[in-house]
Amino acid sequence: MSMRFATVLPVLMIAAAGAAEAQPAPGASPARSAASRAQGRRVQAPAQPIMVYDARIEAGDLRLSGSVRKPGAIVEMDGDISIQADARGRFVFKLPYRPSTCVVTLKSGDDEREAVVANCAPEGQAGPAGPQGVPGPAGETGPKGEAGDKGETGAKGEAGARGETGDKGDKGDAGPQGPAGPAGQAGPKGEPGPRGEPGPKGEAGPAGARGAPGVAGTPGQPGPAASGLRRVRKTDCAGGCTVTCEGEDTMVAARCLGSGTVTYGGEDASCPDGATGIVGFCAKP
Repeated sequence: MSMRFATVLPVLMIAAAGAAEAQPAPGASPARSAASRAQGRRVQAPAQPIMVYDARIEAGDLRLSGSVRKPGAIVEMDGDISIQADARGRFVFKLPYRPSTCVVTLKSGDDEREAVVANCAPEGQAGPAGPQGVPGPAGETGPKGEAGDKGETGAKGEAGARGETGDKGDKGDAGPQGPAGPAGQAGPKGEPGPRGEPGPKGEAGPAGARGAPGVAGTPGQPGPAASGLRRVRKTDCAGGCTVTCEGEDTMVAARCLGSGTVTYGGEDASCPDGATGIVGFCAKP
C-alpha cells in the first residue's frame, strides 16, 4: 500500500499545482488569466525517469499507464512485453497478464523501476496433488495406418547352441531298389533248378574283345553216365553272346563266363557285353 501511495502522490501534487495556476489572481485581467490557464495546460516533464499513473488488474486485464522522459521511446515490461511511448512520452499497457509476484519491472533505455499491481494476489505454493480420477471410457479405435516401407535386411545372427537329440522317429518306408552291383566271382555249380517260364528274347549286344586263352586245367575225374543233358558253349563273345538248343531241346540252365547275368529265351540263353563266354545246358522236354 505504501508503494502504491508513493506512486499516486506525485500525480495528485501535479494536479493540485495545475488547478492553482488555473485560478485567476484577484484584480487580474481576463487576458492574463487566459495566458495563465494556457501555461497551466503545458505538459510538464516527469519528476522521475519512468512515471506510473495507474497499475491494476481490472476485468481480467493488466492496465498500467505512465510516461517516460523521451517521446517515442520503447518501454519494456518484465523483459518480454514492450510498447512505444507517444509523442508526449506517455504509454499504456492493457493485456491479459498477471505477474506471479504482483510486481512488474519497467525499463526504457537506461531507466528502470518497479511498480506494484493493485487488485492482484501473488501465487501461493502448490498444494498437494489430488486423488486420481476415475479413468474415462476407452475411445474408439482409429483407422488402420498405411504400411510403412520395407526395412533393410538385418545382419545374419550367430548360430545358436546345438539342441538336444530328439526321440528316435518311426521307421520310414523302404526306398526304391538301387542299381545292380558288380557281378561276383562264379560259385560252384549248383543243382539244376526247376524250369522257369521262358523270358522274352533280348537283343544281342555288340561283341566284346576276345580275351586271352586261359591255362588248361588238369583233367577231371570221369563223370557219371549222361543224364540226357547236352552242353552248349560259346567263347567268342565280342559284344555279347547267345547259345541255342537244337531240335526240340530246351534251355534248362546257363551261366556267363567272366561277368554278367544270363537272360533266358526258351530255346536259347544270352550274356551281356563284358562276358568272355557262355555255357548252357539243353534237355528234352
